[in-house]
Amino acid sequence: MERYKLRPYPSARTPSSALYLCVDQLTERELAVKVIGKGNPSADRRVRRLLHGVQMVARAGPHQNLIAVHGVYDSDGNVYVFMDYAEGGTLLNYIKRRGPLPEGVTIQVVRQLLEALAHLHGRGVMHRDIKAENILIREPTEGRKPLGRVCICDYGFATCSTPTNECVGSPGYCAPEIALIGITQGPKADENGYCYDEKCDIWSLGVTTYAMLSGQLPFTGGTPTDVFKSILRDSVPFSSPTWGNVSHEAKKFVLYLMTFKASNRPSARAALGHPWLVV
Repeated sequence: MERYKLRPYPSARTPSSALYLCVDQLTERELAVKVIGKGNPSADRRVRRLLHGVQMVARAGPHQNLIAVHGVYDSDGNVYVFMDYAEGGTLLNYIKRRGPLPEGVTIQVVRQLLEALAHLHGRGVMHRDIKAENILIREPTEGRKPLGRVCICDYGFATCSTPTNECVGSPGYCAPEIALIGITQGPKADENGYCYDEKCDIWSLGVTTYAMLSGQLPFTGGTPTDVFKSILRDSVPFSSPTWGNVSHEAKKFVLYLMTFKASNRPSARAALGHPWLVV
C-alpha cells in the first residue's frame, strides 16, 4: 500500500464503493483504485465475489482489451483494488453525451470486445456482467478524437465457464437463460435444471451493441421481474425512429448475438467473422 499515493477526493462513488485516482510511486504511473468497505454480510459477499473474479481473470492472462488489476490489499476495514486508469470514462457515459454511435465506431468497439471475450472464454472464464457501464475508454474523448481502445472492467461476477444457475448480472442485459432463472429463483430453478454458460456474455454484448446503435435498451420494466418477463416474451424491437438510420446488416448482427437459444448463439470467435464486422 505504501507505494501508492491516493488523491484526497474520490472521482466517483456508489453506495458500496468509491473510486479514487492514485500514483504508483515506483513507476510514476497513474492508476485507479476501487475502495470497498467491509463489515456487513452484503459487503463481505461482494468482496468475496470480486476477489474470486479478479483471480479468475488473472488466470486467463493479460489482454489489451481487459482492464488489468495491479494489486489487491485488505487494510483498515476496506479492500483496495488497484487497476488501470481509463481517462475516457465509461462507454455508457459516452453514449449519454453523444447519443447513438455511428456504425463504423460501433464496429470498432464490438471487435475489441469480442476479442476480449474470445480470450476469456477460450481460457474457461465468463464475465457475466457485460454492459455499457462496464466498458471503459482508455484515452480522453474530448472534441472529435476517435474512440480508440476500449476495455472490459469490473470482474465482480466473473467465474469459470462451467454451467451454473446463479442469477447475477444487470437485468436489462441478462440473457434469456438467466432471466428464466431470475423468475424461478430457488428450489424450482434447481429442480428444472436451469443453467447457463459463457454464451450469456454474447447476448449481453448484443444488448450493448443495441445500446450503442440506438442509445436505448431493448427490454425495460419497472422491476427486475418485469424486465425478465419482457426478455422471455418479446422480440428485439427495432421500431424507434433511430433504427431507420441503421443498416439491415447491423440489425442482423444484433439479432445474431441475441439469438434466444443459447446453444444456437455464436461463440465470440465465430461472431468476429460476421459480415458486418469484416466490411
